[in-house]
Amino acid sequence: MGSISADRQKQLDYMGLGERDLKLLADHRPVFEKVVEEVVDHFYNHVGDYPELMQLIARFSNIDRLKETQRMYWLSMTDGIVDDAYIEQRIAIGLVHSRIGLSEDYYLGTYMVYLDIATSIFQQVIPDSWHLVIQALSKMFNLDSQLVLEAYEKKEKEKLHQLAADQSNTLLAITQITQQLTGMISELNENAMSISSVANETAVSQEQAHALLEELTGEIHQIGKMGELIREISDQSHLVGLNAAIEAARAGEFGRGFEVVASEVRKLAASSREAQGKIQANLQEIMRKLSSVQQESDRTSKGARSQASRSSELAVFATTMEKLALDLKKLEQ
Repeated sequence: MGSISADRQKQLDYMGLGERDLKLLADHRPVFEKVVEEVVDHFYNHVGDYPELMQLIARFSNIDRLKETQRMYWLSMTDGIVDDAYIEQRIAIGLVHSRIGLSEDYYLGTYMVYLDIATSIFQQVIPDSWHLVIQALSKMFNLDSQLVLEAYEKKEKEKLHQLAADQSNTLLAITQITQQLTGMISELNENAMSISSVANETAVSQEQAHALLEELTGEIHQIGKMGELIREISDQSHLVGLNAAIEAARAGEFGRGFEVVASEVRKLAASSREAQGKIQANLQEIMRKLSSVQQESDRTSKGARSQASRSSELAVFATTMEKLALDLKKLEQ
Protein backbone atom coordinates (compact mmCIF):
# COMPACT_ATOMS: atom_id res chain seq x y z
CA MET A 1 0.00 0.00 0.00
CA GLY A 2 2.90 2.39 0.72
CA SER A 3 3.27 5.16 3.28
CA ILE A 4 -0.12 6.71 4.00
CA SER A 5 -1.59 8.83 6.80
CA ALA A 6 -4.07 7.43 9.30
CA ASP A 7 -6.91 9.63 7.98
CA ARG A 8 -6.29 8.51 4.41
CA GLN A 9 -6.14 4.88 5.49
CA LYS A 10 -9.50 5.29 7.19
CA GLN A 11 -10.85 6.75 3.93
CA LEU A 12 -9.60 3.70 1.98
CA ASP A 13 -10.95 1.27 4.57
CA TYR A 14 -14.40 2.87 4.46
CA MET A 15 -14.70 2.49 0.69
CA GLY A 16 -13.19 -1.01 0.79
CA LEU A 17 -10.08 -0.35 -1.29
CA GLY A 18 -7.34 -2.63 0.02
CA GLU A 19 -4.22 -4.60 -0.83
CA ARG A 20 -6.16 -7.32 -2.56
CA ASP A 21 -7.72 -4.87 -5.01
CA LEU A 22 -4.36 -3.24 -5.75
CA LYS A 23 -2.70 -6.64 -6.28
CA LEU A 24 -5.52 -7.77 -8.57
CA LEU A 25 -5.08 -4.69 -10.76
CA ALA A 26 -1.27 -5.04 -10.75
CA ASP A 27 -1.59 -8.69 -11.84
CA HIS A 28 -3.72 -7.62 -14.80
CA ARG A 29 -1.28 -4.94 -16.00
CA PRO A 30 -0.54 -6.87 -19.23
CA VAL A 31 -4.26 -6.73 -20.03
CA PHE A 32 -4.37 -3.00 -19.33
CA GLU A 33 -1.37 -2.51 -21.62
CA LYS A 34 -3.06 -4.56 -24.33
CA VAL A 35 -6.26 -2.50 -24.40
CA VAL A 36 -4.85 0.93 -23.53
CA GLU A 37 -5.00 2.29 -27.08
CA GLU A 38 -8.54 1.06 -27.58
CA VAL A 39 -9.69 2.53 -24.27
CA VAL A 40 -8.09 5.94 -24.91
CA ASP A 41 -9.44 6.08 -28.49
CA HIS A 42 -12.94 5.24 -27.31
CA PHE A 43 -12.68 7.88 -24.61
CA TYR A 44 -11.67 10.70 -26.98
CA ASN A 45 -14.26 9.66 -29.52
CA HIS A 46 -16.78 10.24 -26.77
CA VAL A 47 -15.21 13.57 -25.81
CA GLY A 48 -15.38 14.67 -29.45
CA ASP A 49 -19.19 14.73 -29.21
CA TYR A 50 -18.98 17.72 -26.83
CA PRO A 51 -17.85 20.95 -28.54
CA GLU A 52 -17.29 22.79 -25.26
CA LEU A 53 -14.77 20.14 -24.16
CA MET A 54 -13.00 20.27 -27.53
CA GLN A 55 -12.78 24.08 -27.25
CA LEU A 56 -11.27 23.74 -23.78
CA ILE A 57 -8.72 21.21 -25.08
CA ALA A 58 -7.81 23.46 -28.01
CA ARG A 59 -7.27 26.40 -25.64
CA PHE A 60 -4.82 24.63 -23.33
CA SER A 61 -3.46 21.54 -25.11
CA ASN A 62 -4.13 19.15 -28.01
CA ILE A 63 -5.61 15.66 -28.47
CA ASP A 64 -2.29 13.85 -29.09
CA ARG A 65 -0.69 15.21 -25.93
CA LEU A 66 -3.77 14.43 -23.86
CA LYS A 67 -3.97 10.90 -25.26
CA GLU A 68 -0.45 10.25 -23.97
CA THR A 69 -1.45 11.62 -20.56
CA GLN A 70 -4.51 9.35 -20.50
CA ARG A 71 -2.44 6.31 -21.42
CA MET A 72 -0.22 6.99 -18.43
CA TYR A 73 -3.27 7.48 -16.20
CA TRP A 74 -4.88 4.25 -17.39
CA LEU A 75 -1.76 2.21 -16.70
CA SER A 76 -1.25 3.91 -13.31
CA MET A 77 -4.32 2.01 -12.14
CA THR A 78 -2.10 -1.10 -12.08
CA ASP A 79 0.86 0.36 -10.17
CA GLY A 80 -0.37 -1.39 -7.04
CA ILE A 81 0.43 1.62 -4.83
CA VAL A 82 -1.85 4.12 -3.15
CA ASP A 83 0.12 6.33 -0.77
CA ASP A 84 0.34 9.97 0.27
CA ALA A 85 2.39 10.79 -2.84
CA TYR A 86 -0.25 9.22 -5.10
CA ILE A 87 -3.01 11.19 -3.33
CA GLU A 88 -1.13 14.51 -3.51
CA GLN A 89 -0.50 13.95 -7.21
CA ARG A 90 -4.18 13.32 -7.87
CA ILE A 91 -5.17 16.46 -5.93
CA ALA A 92 -2.59 18.49 -7.86
CA ILE A 93 -4.02 17.24 -11.17
CA GLY A 94 -7.51 18.15 -9.95
CA LEU A 95 -6.36 21.69 -9.12
CA VAL A 96 -4.93 22.09 -12.62
CA HIS A 97 -8.25 21.06 -14.19
CA SER A 98 -10.10 23.41 -11.84
CA ARG A 99 -7.89 26.34 -12.85
CA ILE A 100 -8.40 25.78 -16.59
CA GLY A 101 -12.16 25.77 -16.09
CA LEU A 102 -13.16 22.10 -16.45
CA SER A 103 -16.41 21.72 -14.53
CA GLU A 104 -16.85 19.09 -11.82
CA ASP A 105 -19.65 17.46 -13.84
CA TYR A 106 -17.39 16.68 -16.77
CA TYR A 107 -14.46 15.69 -14.56
CA LEU A 108 -16.46 13.24 -12.42
CA GLY A 109 -18.40 12.03 -15.43
CA THR A 110 -15.08 11.01 -17.01
CA TYR A 111 -14.71 8.14 -14.49
CA MET A 112 -18.09 6.71 -15.48
CA VAL A 113 -17.16 6.95 -19.16
CA TYR A 114 -13.91 5.09 -18.44
CA LEU A 115 -15.77 2.47 -16.42
CA ASP A 116 -18.29 1.85 -19.21
CA ILE A 117 -15.51 1.53 -21.82
CA ALA A 118 -13.43 -0.76 -19.54
CA THR A 119 -16.45 -2.96 -18.75
CA SER A 120 -17.29 -3.43 -22.42
CA ILE A 121 -13.68 -4.26 -23.37
CA PHE A 122 -12.82 -6.47 -20.37
CA GLN A 123 -15.96 -8.57 -20.87
CA GLN A 124 -14.44 -9.60 -24.18
CA VAL A 125 -10.77 -9.78 -23.19
CA ILE A 126 -11.07 -11.47 -19.76
CA PRO A 127 -14.59 -12.95 -19.69
CA ASP A 128 -13.92 -15.01 -16.55
CA SER A 129 -12.57 -12.29 -14.27
CA TRP A 130 -13.73 -9.04 -15.77
CA HIS A 131 -16.22 -8.35 -12.96
CA LEU A 132 -13.48 -8.60 -10.30
CA VAL A 133 -11.20 -6.25 -12.22
CA ILE A 134 -14.05 -3.79 -12.84
CA GLN A 135 -14.96 -3.86 -9.17
CA ALA A 136 -11.37 -3.04 -8.13
CA LEU A 137 -11.09 -0.44 -10.89
CA SER A 138 -14.33 1.21 -9.83
CA LYS A 139 -12.89 1.61 -6.31
CA MET A 140 -9.83 3.32 -7.77
CA PHE A 141 -12.06 5.59 -9.81
CA ASN A 142 -14.18 6.32 -6.73
CA LEU A 143 -11.06 7.29 -4.76
CA ASP A 144 -9.93 9.56 -7.58
CA SER A 145 -13.42 11.14 -7.65
CA GLN A 146 -13.16 11.92 -3.94
CA LEU A 147 -9.73 13.43 -4.45
CA VAL A 148 -11.05 15.52 -7.34
CA LEU A 149 -13.80 16.87 -5.09
CA GLU A 150 -11.16 17.73 -2.49
CA ALA A 151 -9.13 19.57 -5.13
CA TYR A 152 -12.12 21.55 -6.35
CA GLU A 153 -13.16 22.31 -2.79
CA LYS A 154 -9.61 23.46 -2.05
CA LYS A 155 -9.75 25.72 -5.08
CA GLU A 156 -13.06 27.16 -3.95
CA LYS A 157 -11.61 27.82 -0.49
CA GLU A 158 -8.71 29.63 -2.13
CA LYS A 159 -11.23 31.77 -4.00
CA LEU A 160 -13.09 32.48 -0.77
CA HIS A 161 -9.87 33.42 1.00
CA GLN A 162 -8.95 35.70 -1.90
CA LEU A 163 -12.44 37.17 -1.86
CA ALA A 164 -12.15 37.77 1.88
CA ALA A 165 -8.74 39.39 1.38
CA ASP A 166 -10.15 41.57 -1.42
CA GLN A 167 -13.09 42.51 0.79
CA SER A 168 -10.72 43.37 3.62
CA ASN A 169 -8.66 45.57 1.28
CA THR A 170 -11.85 47.17 0.00
CA LEU A 171 -13.05 47.90 3.52
CA LEU A 172 -9.65 49.34 4.39
CA ALA A 173 -9.85 51.61 1.35
CA ILE A 174 -13.41 52.57 2.31
CA THR A 175 -12.19 53.34 5.84
CA GLN A 176 -9.48 55.64 4.55
CA ILE A 177 -11.83 57.35 2.13
CA THR A 178 -14.49 57.65 4.83
CA GLN A 179 -12.05 59.33 7.20
CA GLN A 180 -11.01 61.79 4.53
CA LEU A 181 -14.61 62.30 3.46
CA THR A 182 -15.75 62.90 7.03
CA GLY A 183 -13.14 65.62 7.51
CA MET A 184 -13.96 67.24 4.18
CA ILE A 185 -17.71 67.09 4.87
CA SER A 186 -17.27 68.58 8.33
CA GLU A 187 -15.26 71.45 6.88
CA LEU A 188 -17.74 71.83 4.03
CA ASN A 189 -20.63 71.94 6.47
CA GLU A 190 -18.93 74.61 8.57
CA ASN A 191 -18.10 76.67 5.48
CA ALA A 192 -21.63 76.29 4.16
CA MET A 193 -23.12 77.44 7.45
CA SER A 194 -20.66 80.35 7.59
CA ILE A 195 -21.45 81.37 4.02
CA SER A 196 -25.15 81.08 4.74
CA SER A 197 -24.81 83.26 7.86
CA VAL A 198 -22.78 85.90 6.02
CA ALA A 199 -25.20 85.83 3.10
CA ASN A 200 -28.17 86.33 5.42
CA GLU A 201 -26.41 89.20 7.18
CA THR A 202 -25.59 90.72 3.78
CA ALA A 203 -29.21 90.38 2.70
CA VAL A 204 -30.43 92.06 5.88
CA SER A 205 -27.90 94.88 5.46
CA GLN A 206 -28.94 95.36 1.85
CA GLU A 207 -32.60 95.50 2.84
CA GLN A 208 -31.79 98.10 5.50
CA ALA A 209 -29.79 100.12 2.97
CA HIS A 210 -32.68 99.78 0.53
CA ALA A 211 -35.08 101.13 3.17
CA LEU A 212 -32.74 104.06 3.91
CA LEU A 213 -32.51 104.85 0.19
CA GLU A 214 -36.28 104.95 -0.01
CA GLU A 215 -36.39 107.32 2.97
CA LEU A 216 -33.69 109.50 1.40
CA THR A 217 -35.61 109.54 -1.87
CA GLY A 218 -38.71 110.71 -0.01
CA GLU A 219 -36.77 113.48 1.71
CA ILE A 220 -35.29 114.63 -1.63
CA HIS A 221 -38.83 114.78 -3.04
CA GLN A 222 -39.73 117.03 -0.11
CA ILE A 223 -36.72 119.22 -0.88
CA GLY A 224 -37.91 119.38 -4.48
CA LYS A 225 -41.32 120.59 -3.31
CA MET A 226 -39.62 123.25 -1.20
CA GLY A 227 -37.70 124.33 -4.30
CA GLU A 228 -41.00 124.72 -6.15
CA LEU A 229 -42.27 126.82 -3.25
CA ILE A 230 -39.13 129.02 -3.45
CA ARG A 231 -39.74 129.45 -7.16
CA GLU A 232 -43.32 130.57 -6.52
CA ILE A 233 -42.07 133.06 -3.90
CA SER A 234 -39.45 134.27 -6.38
CA ASP A 235 -42.07 134.77 -9.05
CA GLN A 236 -44.30 136.61 -6.61
CA SER A 237 -41.35 138.76 -5.44
CA HIS A 238 -40.48 139.63 -9.00
CA LEU A 239 -44.10 140.59 -9.66
CA VAL A 240 -44.17 142.70 -6.49
CA GLY A 241 -40.92 144.43 -7.48
CA LEU A 242 -42.27 145.12 -10.96
CA ASN A 243 -45.45 146.65 -9.56
CA ALA A 244 -43.43 148.71 -7.07
CA ALA A 245 -41.26 150.05 -9.90
CA ILE A 246 -44.37 151.10 -11.83
CA GLU A 247 -45.82 152.86 -8.81
CA ALA A 248 -42.47 154.56 -8.10
CA ALA A 249 -42.37 155.89 -11.66
CA ARG A 250 -45.82 157.37 -11.21
CA ALA A 251 -44.77 159.03 -7.95
CA GLY A 252 -41.92 160.77 -9.74
CA GLU A 253 -39.37 162.40 -7.51
CA PHE A 254 -41.14 161.19 -4.39
CA GLY A 255 -40.94 157.54 -5.41
CA ARG A 256 -37.24 157.44 -6.31
CA GLY A 257 -36.20 155.71 -3.04
CA PHE A 258 -39.02 153.26 -3.37
CA GLU A 259 -37.83 152.45 -6.92
CA VAL A 260 -34.40 151.47 -5.56
CA VAL A 261 -36.05 149.03 -3.17
CA ALA A 262 -38.21 147.62 -5.96
CA SER A 263 -35.11 147.07 -8.08
CA GLU A 264 -33.38 145.16 -5.26
CA VAL A 265 -36.48 143.03 -4.76
CA ARG A 266 -36.46 142.05 -8.46
CA LYS A 267 -32.73 141.26 -8.31
CA LEU A 268 -33.32 139.09 -5.27
CA ALA A 269 -36.18 137.33 -7.03
CA ALA A 270 -33.99 136.73 -10.09
CA SER A 271 -31.17 135.39 -7.93
CA SER A 272 -33.61 133.14 -6.05
CA ARG A 273 -35.01 131.78 -9.33
CA GLU A 274 -31.49 131.08 -10.63
CA ALA A 275 -30.47 129.35 -7.37
CA GLN A 276 -33.71 127.34 -7.40
CA GLY A 277 -32.98 126.21 -10.96
CA LYS A 278 -29.54 125.00 -9.99
CA ILE A 279 -30.95 123.23 -6.91
CA GLN A 280 -33.61 121.55 -9.06
CA ALA A 281 -30.99 120.39 -11.55
CA ASN A 282 -28.82 119.02 -8.74
CA LEU A 283 -31.80 117.30 -7.19
CA GLN A 284 -32.68 115.63 -10.51
CA GLU A 285 -29.08 114.35 -10.85
CA ILE A 286 -29.16 113.07 -7.27
CA MET A 287 -32.49 111.32 -7.94
CA ARG A 288 -31.05 109.69 -11.05
CA LYS A 289 -28.05 108.36 -9.10
CA LEU A 290 -30.23 107.24 -6.22
CA SER A 291 -32.38 105.30 -8.67
CA SER A 292 -29.28 103.51 -9.99
CA VAL A 293 -28.07 102.79 -6.44
CA GLN A 294 -31.51 101.49 -5.51
CA GLN A 295 -31.59 99.14 -8.51
CA GLU A 296 -28.10 97.86 -7.66
CA SER A 297 -29.20 97.41 -4.06
CA ASP A 298 -32.18 95.36 -5.23
CA ARG A 299 -29.91 93.09 -7.30
CA THR A 300 -27.44 92.72 -4.43
CA SER A 301 -30.21 91.88 -1.98
CA LYS A 302 -31.67 89.26 -4.30
CA GLY A 303 -28.20 87.82 -4.90
CA ALA A 304 -27.51 87.62 -1.18
CA ARG A 305 -30.83 85.86 -0.57
CA SER A 306 -30.11 83.45 -3.40
CA GLN A 307 -26.62 82.78 -2.01
CA ALA A 308 -28.09 82.16 1.43
CA SER A 309 -30.58 79.72 -0.07
CA ARG A 310 -27.86 77.84 -2.01
CA SER A 311 -25.67 77.80 1.09
CA SER A 312 -28.52 76.23 3.06
CA GLU A 313 -28.94 73.61 0.34
CA LEU A 314 -25.19 72.99 0.47
CA ALA A 315 -25.42 72.51 4.23
CA VAL A 316 -28.22 69.96 3.74
CA PHE A 317 -26.11 68.19 1.11
CA ALA A 318 -23.14 68.15 3.48
CA THR A 319 -25.33 66.65 6.20
CA THR A 320 -26.53 63.96 3.79
CA MET A 321 -22.95 63.17 2.77
CA GLU A 322 -21.95 63.02 6.44
CA LYS A 323 -24.68 60.41 7.02
CA LEU A 324 -23.40 58.49 4.01
CA ALA A 325 -19.89 58.58 5.44
CA LEU A 326 -21.19 57.18 8.72
CA ASP A 327 -23.03 54.42 6.85
CA LEU A 328 -19.82 53.54 5.02
CA LYS A 329 -17.98 53.48 8.32
CA LYS A 330 -20.44 50.91 9.63
CA LEU A 331 -19.31 48.54 6.87
CA GLU A 332 -16.00 48.22 8.68
CA GLN A 333 -17.72 46.59 11.66
